[in-house]
Amino acid sequence: MKSNVSRRNFIKTASTATGLMVMAGKAPFSYALNDKVKVGCVGCGGQGSYHIKDGLMGASDIVITAVCDAYGPHQRLAVQLAQISNAGIALEPGQGLTEEQRQKALAAFKPKSYYDYREMLEKEELDAVVIATPLHTHYQITMDSLSAGKYVFCEKTMCYEIEQARDIVKKCHETGKWVQVGHQRRYNPLYNKAVMMIWEEGTIGRIVHIDAQWHRNNDWRRPINKDHKLNSQEARFIKDLERYMNWRLYKESSRGLLTELATHQLDIVAWFLDAMPRRVYGCGSLDYWRDGREIHDSINMIYEFDITPENRGYRAINARSSYQDKMAINQPYTVQLAYSSITANAKKGCNELIQGDEGTIELSEEGGSFYPEATAKVSWGESGSAEQTATVITSGGTLKLSNKALQEGKPIVVDNTRSVDQLQFIRFAKDIKEGGVPKANQMVGLRATIMALAGYQAIEERRMVEIDPALYTFDFPTPDPSTVS
Repeated sequence: MKSNVSRRNFIKTASTATGLMVMAGKAPFSYALNDKVKVGCVGCGGQGSYHIKDGLMGASDIVITAVCDAYGPHQRLAVQLAQISNAGIALEPGQGLTEEQRQKALAAFKPKSYYDYREMLEKEELDAVVIATPLHTHYQITMDSLSAGKYVFCEKTMCYEIEQARDIVKKCHETGKWVQVGHQRRYNPLYNKAVMMIWEEGTIGRIVHIDAQWHRNNDWRRPINKDHKLNSQEARFIKDLERYMNWRLYKESSRGLLTELATHQLDIVAWFLDAMPRRVYGCGSLDYWRDGREIHDSINMIYEFDITPENRGYRAINARSSYQDKMAINQPYTVQLAYSSITANAKKGCNELIQGDEGTIELSEEGGSFYPEATAKVSWGESGSAEQTATVITSGGTLKLSNKALQEGKPIVVDNTRSVDQLQFIRFAKDIKEGGVPKANQMVGLRATIMALAGYQAIEERRMVEIDPALYTFDFPTPDPSTVS
């Protein structure tokens, strides 16, 4: 992995920055630049710039050598953020440098900028590409990057069409490269701990139902600078600035709430159950934000997962009633996911409720809790005084659970000081350098794409849609979509 900045020049031009790096708690030369993964960032708007300033800036094994965006203001912001990310410090005014010294220090870390990603792929010596462009452009940029021999990080949802996602899996197999998709919960220590509690510890027993939702109360629009005049380069790619900035609201470039929000949580459910749904029902409408958008502002979905002993989310149970058929209770069974997304009420927020016959795990990116069931003996139950507890007779004997444990839940504690965005890019670089395979690999991206687009089809055609396993089956080995490591 060669660098476009030699170590000698790095030391010479960045000497004024070294002291600040040490002050910031960073070892300035703990990684030589030629040991870093060289990344080109394609798409530097809201999500792309977030990845640069939060995720990539926290990944010390990555250097951003190029940025690309068809919109000049996004491109210029990305250059500034990438300089800071590459330097490894926040070189802001007031840090003991004059503005001239600050600009000189940052100049050593300035990436090249492009309007056309194809020119970037041709001219730059990259190891990987980070794609955060509108959904309908993911496919071609990813395919071209893989063809150029690059590893790829692609924002979710991986593709606008199912066949496009299948093509990407095939291209990964042909090139020996992989795609990491932006399902960042896969890298969240909380979600990883929760899935192990379910799979290995049996903390909630058998999963019997899952509720998930993403509720917001805003119009989802991004502001447009009406005074901006497109230059000749921008005009090559941008025909309508409003549609370019608000691509999520139009069918030609987005599938709406299912691809822009739901796939995060659909992926979690498929991961925790280690299964794909067999059918989906859904309804959606555009009733509140009637402002020229084309996508639904409210959706409600039911996904049905058929669970067998082959799935890591399967759990055998003992009979709890003399009426239960002891032979039948551990035959394959169905788990339903009830999912909703709305845009005019935020009370329920964004979370997943994984419900089992012995307890419930509630998860969100802000935290998680375990709630024991009063009808089952669970290791996380709390004891208390007689006035504060419920006495439960179970097959394992008598159990007392406190009202607090039953109603408030026990927090799931994980030890982590980094943002999840940083964690996913740290692992991105590690997998490239050490020959690993991402947890959120191309098969994860394909499965989430299938679930979202089958749901979209169910809404559009107002019918139940069967999901054919052939859609995620190949005649060559593919990465495990349910890895925990």
